[in-house]
Amino acid sequence: MAPATVGFIGVAILLLLIMVRCPIGLSMIIVGFGGFSAIVGFKPAMSIIENGPYEVASNYSFTMIPLFMLMGSFAARARISTDLFDAAKTLIGHWRGGLAMAAVSASAGFSTISGSSLATAATMARVSLPEMKAAGYSDRMAAGSLAAGGTLGIMIPPSIALLLYGLITEQSVATMFLAGFLPGLLAYLLYLCAIIIMVRIRPEWAGAVGVKGEDTVGQALVKLLPILLVFGLVMGGIYASIFTPTEAAGVGAVITLIMAVVRGGMRWKGFVEAVNETLAVASMIFVILIGAEVFGYFLSVSQLSFELVALIERMNLPPVGVLVIIILFYLVLGCFMDSLAMILLTVPIFYPMIMASGFDPIWFGIIAVVTVELGLITPPVGMNIFVIKSVAPQVPLVEIMRGVLPFVVTDLVRLGFLIAFPGIALLLPSLFG
Repeated sequence: MAPATVGFIGVAILLLLIMVRCPIGLSMIIVGFGGFSAIVGFKPAMSIIENGPYEVASNYSFTMIPLFMLMGSFAARARISTDLFDAAKTLIGHWRGGLAMAAVSASAGFSTISGSSLATAATMARVSLPEMKAAGYSDRMAAGSLAAGGTLGIMIPPSIALLLYGLITEQSVATMFLAGFLPGLLAYLLYLCAIIIMVRIRPEWAGAVGVKGEDTVGQALVKLLPILLVFGLVMGGIYASIFTPTEAAGVGAVITLIMAVVRGGMRWKGFVEAVNETLAVASMIFVILIGAEVFGYFLSVSQLSFELVALIERMNLPPVGVLVIIILFYLVLGCFMDSLAMILLTVPIFYPMIMASGFDPIWFGIIAVVTVELGLITPPVGMNIFVIKSVAPQVPLVEIMRGVLPFVVTDLVRLGFLIAFPGIALLLPSLFG
């Protein structure tokens, strides 16, 4: 059997395993090991199983993943999330739909120190959902805006998704972070527009009146200082060449730890909880990384990516046609798979096709992450939907799913903008990269 045929069969088996709910990391290890054995041999495949996990676990660049996640965990315990919501509530909470806009604004702010969409959604839901419910917001408006606001964590730097894409494709992580700024800002503005439109059409979804914050404008601005300090030191240190991204992640974790101790009163128990939370999620990511490493060896020997490039050349598809096929595949896959797993699984397959089609790899990284981001709020398996459900079990799942639909539309609009105007993603890298 030809190696490429084995490759296609392996991908089909992988998707089947995922559909029957086999863990994605384990699925990639099984298929990668089996496929490599079929093409090269059992003993070489065993060598990959022996060495692959060590290569991933000992990769210094991957240290950024748990450090950035730890920074977000410490920040949540430093009451930064509460300060962000209170400040946003003071500035815009009195508008119609202002609490929903404040929740999205606070999510955008928290995303600057948390690279995880799930952590952003969970943290901000605990802070803002009770206030929105008390103000008379409908379940649909409150839960939908929080689920959507959480997705900003996957785009606004420091983003774990952009970090992984940069490491997989050997692109500069700092450049990927720069490229994510404007698309992340565009997402935030479009989400605010979606809320404004919703409350004009259905004003009862946002309670009777706006809610005015207890702080003055000056006090609200003071509450923003900690987030600006952390973001400025971490991102500013990277682009001023003071820190490497890995060192910046470590600096950010230490700063937020100090803030959590001083401002949040965090003691040893809270520290252990933050570390355990980080280890739990980081371990899951590293298992997927190990699976991607093993599966990548299989893809390499199967020459599947080269076969796909050759197939596209025989089909005479224009570059836009290739991009549309990839995006459609992402949209379908996003309904059933975790976002980070999608990136680790698909980028090694699609990246050669994108390069052969002449697209900019930085721009495609943004397109891929934006499309994957849709999966976080796309039923039936949008992860942010279930995060909100876990925080607010009393809210019907169907109401959360209905609530995110307007935000799905805005994400599709943003995707269209990024395809039509690549400069949105490439402007900052061209100026400062």
